[in-house]
Amino acid sequence: MNDQKTLDINIYDTYFVISYGHFGVLLSFIYSFIAVIYFVLIKLNFILIKWITFTHVIVSIGGVFLILLFFKLIRQTAPGDFESVLDDIDFNAKMTWGIWITFFIMLGMQAVFVINVIQALVRGKR
Repeated sequence: MNDQKTLDINIYDTYFVISYGHFGVLLSFIYSFIAVIYFVLIKLNFILIKWITFTHVIVSIGGVFLILLFFKLIRQTAPGDFESVLDDIDFNAKMTWGIWITFFIMLGMQAVFVINVIQALVRGKR
């Protein structure tokens, strides 16, 4: 990803323009914060559900790589015959759906992470 490119998000009448570099810093901060929470809970001997922790880590990290893969697969529509342009548009629409589905799965796993942390705090230490 190019640091000079931007991510444009349109919500109603407002455009949010975020450079990929700033987006990477934000994502790094979020993942670091989650890692610190895991580290503190483990060091203080709180009981986390292992399969939930494993699934959360795999989906969170794998989801980022999957979204990057979807972005790389998006085709640039070049002038040509009308049929190939339509195929490119259809393919790009499928890649966009893949990005959104992966994003919402990752977002759901963050909710599962919060549930895992809350249950660890309720159960207490070993």
